[in-house]
Amino acid sequence: MKKSEIKNKKSRAVAFFLCVCLTALSACGGRLPSSSRSTSLIRKHFNQYGREYKQSPFGGKKVANVEILQINEIHKKLVSVIAFVTLSGSEVFKVRVTLEKGPFGWRYASWENLSAVPESTLSSPEQ
Repeated sequence: MKKSEIKNKKSRAVAFFLCVCLTALSACGGRLPSSSRSTSLIRKHFNQYGREYKQSPFGGKKVANVEILQINEIHKKLVSVIAFVTLSGSEVFKVRVTLEKGPFGWRYASWENLSAVPESTLSSPEQ
């Protein structure tokens, strides 16, 4: 074998190795949002929600604190975040927020109030 052939094989092997490493690194990153990104999205959403729906429990109040309890992957590019949202009036709500990964990062998809009391437990049966 000539020196140029050996050099060419080595450069191909190095290029292949680099491609495999880059593919592996890009496949592992970004499956779940960081807790700081989740906190930021939840805070932003509930502040906007409070401005839009003034009659809701979130109306006219700013979010004082967001405490992330759990981040679960529903499937690729869809995540469920369970958190405590504390408002400026010291009201605390346990919420489940669904985040989806769009082309430019994570964004809000939907939310559910987990601290609400079901209506069936509020009314007592008359007998």
